[in-house]
Amino acid sequence: MVRIFHTADVHVGLKFTRGYPESLQGSLVDERVAVVAKMADLANQERCQLFVIAGDLFDHLRVSKKVIRQTAEALRRFDGLVAVLPGNHDYKSEADDPIWPDFKDSLGEGHLILDRCVPYDLEPFGMPVVLLPGVCTAKHSKENAVGWIKEVTADLPESKLKIGVAHGSLAGLSPDFNGDYYPMQQTELSKMDVDVWLLGHTHIRFPDRDEGSDARVFYPSTPEPDGFDCRHAGHALVIDVGEDGTCEYRSVRTGRFRFHVMHKTGTDSELKLAQLKKEFEELSEGDHLVKLKLQGRLDNEALEQLKTLESELGELVSYLEFNADEVLRVVRQEDLDAEFTEGSFPHQLLSELAHDESDQFALQMAYDLVREAR
Repeated sequence: MVRIFHTADVHVGLKFTRGYPESLQGSLVDERVAVVAKMADLANQERCQLFVIAGDLFDHLRVSKKVIRQTAEALRRFDGLVAVLPGNHDYKSEADDPIWPDFKDSLGEGHLILDRCVPYDLEPFGMPVVLLPGVCTAKHSKENAVGWIKEVTADLPESKLKIGVAHGSLAGLSPDFNGDYYPMQQTELSKMDVDVWLLGHTHIRFPDRDEGSDARVFYPSTPEPDGFDCRHAGHALVIDVGEDGTCEYRSVRTGRFRFHVMHKTGTDSELKLAQLKKEFEELSEGDHLVKLKLQGRLDNEALEQLKTLESELGELVSYLEFNADEVLRVVRQEDLDAEFTEGSFPHQLLSELAHDESDQFALQMAYDLVREAR
């Protein structure tokens, strides 16, 4: 049995240019390296023998030598064998390669950069395993990099586990509408004489389960969430591959930051605003970034509370984008009767709009304009 720690899509060097406060931006950037060290320690705790990064360890080819060195140092914490595949963001350049020679020097002996489409026999490392990598050599490709594998598996010893490592989209799972990201098909992978496929590129986990024994194709997800389109907590996989090729896998949480997109409608009372604050207070342990949009109608008292809600919620999370542009004032007929002379033009106009539930925005605008003109 071989125990593997499988991760991908770490994207060390990601800039986070959304406009976050400088201190938070720095923490987000630094966490891309910190999660590598965290995973190396976790892999040791799990007694893994092999640590596989299935592409996009780095976010781009312009990562500084300092960050490359820090990333390699984090990986050296792992006691076993580290095997790193170039992905489409950190692809293997045929020209003056800006990443992998420096990274290889910093990582040191006893580890592998899977930068050639050839079988890598792990027998010298004490494992009955052959790694079969699909190496990315450009940012985009309409052809995947695993086609060569079916030509060589027949020549490999039956006694050794054959593990494919590749980076690219998978039909039916990955959003690759134009087929630009080394597209793969599950049928293509299943037809090859490969025991397990360790994939990267898609930032969600597949299978999307905490554990199981019913899969041969795996995406671990990104280990550290990287934006508001990433709704999970960050994961990696621990996979036990038996001598007969059977797999048992567990998804392990690795991330620090959590991104939330909240859209609350019908916020029509102070009570519901209090419930929203409680929801923020009950967020799980971690650093939370929230994009909140409110829609609905509030009475005058609740609108006054709304003025302080943004600062109160902001104190409960690391970052808050607060949008209450579509929160309208509740304008009731009794309010109009009390404020405007019955039969006057403002009273007639606003009363007519108040009876039209379908366009409360028009009522809000008209009410505010009339009050400003008085």
